[in-house]
Amino acid sequence: MPTIFIIYGFRFFFYSREETRIHIHIESQDCHVKIWLDNFEVADNHGFSKNELSKLLYLVRLHEKAIQKAWKEHFN
Repeated sequence: MPTIFIIYGFRFFFYSREETRIHIHIESQDCHVKIWLDNFEVADNHGFSKNELSKLLYLVRLHEKAIQKAWKEHFN
């Protein structure tokens, strides 16, 4: 479960060998979300508000290249 980075208290990470489609998990306290990188769609949300999701989607778009690079380095 490699952590890519932590921004504003949100931990960005992915699970090893969960699935092949590139995505990122983000957690903070008791909240967790999974976001697909190919279309920036929320796959699964547990506890984040719409406001927080907007912020997280923005951060994922902003750091998309770093997330993809970390994914490729980990899985290839």
